[in-house]
Amino acid sequence: MLKSLIFSTIALLAVCQALQTCEECLNSGNHYCADTKMCNSPVCLNSITHILNCPRAPNVTYDDNEARTKWLPLFGASATSAQMAQKCFDNNWPTMKLSKRILVNCSDPSPILPLTQCAMITAVDTTQKVLVMSFRATNTGTQLEEEFLNYFVAKKAFFDSGYIFEFFYDAYLALWKGGLEAEMRNLKYRYPDYEVWVTGHSLGAALASVGASWVVKTGLFKPEQMKLLTAGQPRTGDYAYSNWHQNTFAYSFRIVHAHDMVPHLPFQYELVDHDKMYHHRTEIWYNNDMSIGSSYHVCQEADGFYCSNQNADLSWNDHTHYYNTDLDGYGDKGCPKAN
Repeated sequence: MLKSLIFSTIALLAVCQALQTCEECLNSGNHYCADTKMCNSPVCLNSITHILNCPRAPNVTYDDNEARTKWLPLFGASATSAQMAQKCFDNNWPTMKLSKRILVNCSDPSPILPLTQCAMITAVDTTQKVLVMSFRATNTGTQLEEEFLNYFVAKKAFFDSGYIFEFFYDAYLALWKGGLEAEMRNLKYRYPDYEVWVTGHSLGAALASVGASWVVKTGLFKPEQMKLLTAGQPRTGDYAYSNWHQNTFAYSFRIVHAHDMVPHLPFQYELVDHDKMYHHRTEIWYNNDMSIGSSYHVCQEADGFYCSNQNADLSWNDHTHYYNTDLDGYGDKGCPKAN
């Protein structure tokens, strides 16, 4: 009788553990198994130990066609002159009109490096009621060097929601003070109910993440007005920042192309970085050439060991090619439509 009671109790405990959600499991001090979908599974190849990575489907649907026809030209428009930026829109999104191009010094203060600049554009579509903030990618070797060096230097508090890398913080603040704040306040006054689309590739992706978060934190726009889509985004903030971000924005997609090396930087478990930086949701991973019709994975974890983090062999070429388009010079050509 006693033995039967013991076995029944053990079985009941096992069932209770199996029924626990990932969050409940981790809050009770245990690990959640991504493979078996069980709490404290005795055999598990992929354990989840951070609530940030508990499996979760996005609240909105990712649209591959929209990404190719609208978001991709926004990458190109931010990386070229005002004239060619408008041509990017004319070729792909004719009702979108360039509002402002902002170019500022965003150099590391070190006197040993030459000056570097950050750029971005704003645009307005009064037909579809959309405002745009699109940030330019890294555009010189010096700027790339500054970013890499900064990974080992310092972080800055992002309001009351964790920390982000100092370079990203300072670069965004330079743009904000260099005309972006006045521009967005003016656009908000004229178009208070419009959606705000925020985007960028590479460095521009990190600045887009910060920018979308910034205008919400300052109360300029509501989270439900925001749409964020980035490509090749490096890790931008710490656990608290990433957790706040993914619990704030319903529409937030990080596009990762196959073996793109930049989304893996800085390394999540860097020995010299005790803060450990994390991506926010939701990763969309294309493990192919991203040509039209290519399959993609909507990743359930924010920054676990599924999807692109499975890759040990990393590629710079995959970083510069998104949606089967070479982003180097794409904007300068007027963002020609893909055949």
